[in-house]
Amino acid sequence: MRKFLIIAFLTLTQISCAQKSEKSENTNADDKIEVEYASNHTLSLVNLIATPGKYHEKKIQIIGYVNVEFEGNGIYLHKDDYDHGIYSNGFWISIDKNIRQQIADEKMNKSYVLLEGTFNMNQRGHMGLWSGEIENITRIIKWN
Repeated sequence: MRKFLIIAFLTLTQISCAQKSEKSENTNADDKIEVEYASNHTLSLVNLIATPGKYHEKKIQIIGYVNVEFEGNGIYLHKDDYDHGIYSNGFWISIDKNIRQQIADEKMNKSYVLLEGTFNMNQRGHMGLWSGEIENITRIIKWN
């Protein structure tokens, strides 16, 4: 099994290194990246926490641990972050009554979900505790 993992890792490394970069030579790394929404591309919560400006007011798709309760609607990187109240590892989720009902009907509360919506880095939810807010949620499904 270990040999298989090593071979797979080396193969993937070679493939990724062999691909030609499409960046222009005069591209500045500090430039704001335009992010196009794609329903088949899931954004890492770590990336969203680390670089919120890149995704501000953009449609995003993320996977995380969701909790819905009075003054505590959030999606977290891990269940442990919820359990220990580490709000900075999560985002406030602005949900309407339809999304709230869907979460209840499909028993998604306190589970991992895939969520699509618009990211707002300036809104930080109840008492400003979160790392931003996901608004205008268009899709939420249980993630197994």
